Amino acid sequence: MKFLSDQAVNTTYLEQIQMKYKLSNCKIRWLEFTSGELICQQGNPLEYIYFLVKGKVKIYTTSPEGRQLIVAFNRPLEVFGDVELIQNGHLLNTVEAVTPIVVGRISVIEANRLRATSDLDSTLLDIVSRKFLTKSTTLSFHLLHPTDVRFASYLYSITHDENGNCVQKKIASKDLKEIAGFINTTVRHQNRILHSFQKEGIIERIRGGLLLKSPSQLKDKANDNLYEIQ
Repeated sequence: MKFLSDQAVNTTYLEQIQMKYKLSNCKIRWLEFTSGELICQQGNPLEYIYFLVKGKVKIYTTSPEGRQLIVAFNRPLEVFGDVELIQNGHLLNTVEAVTPIVVGRISVIEANRLRATSDLDSTLLDIVSRKFLTKSTTLSFHLLHPTDVRFASYLYSITHDENGNCVQKKIASKDLKEIAGFINTTVRHQNRILHSFQKEGIIERIRGGLLLKSPSQLKDKANDNLYEIQ
């Protein structure tokens, strides 16, 4: 993570979040995260509200037994910490950068001040309502779609940026066990899917992992039911 100066940040970012989230007269700090860095971690106290303006993030939850389950992948514009702000609670999910990202953040104190003096409160309620709808859709996705569709959707999400461009064609072997956990399947069943995808020419097994050979076939396999509903 590193802080960015106001001069280093695209002015369009500020205009976008001021318009969408009705922010005014508040100091926004800008930060840049690299792929794999955590922006928020489940269970921690809420200190900041984050506004995603560039890149893609992965949101997941961890059970008391240590099992992780994907909630969604988010692209700009998106906000994190809004549900917890309204509920005055700790962070519900972990947010991790999939690609390099840029976020703006304001403190909880500042956010509560804005809730009392602007239209931010009603805007947050609209956002929270949409997120609950998204979570319901994601749950249905897990329950109603076969594992190969879930796997293809997850693989597509981690290999493509927020604009749908393929930016990562190699997937390390060490990540496959984690993927199986996120989509709620076994490594053994996932290996059967990988074998099928290889026969279809979607992926190729290489030393140390996988190589994505056909992003377009992968998207078709995902049936456009991606984890990126916003």
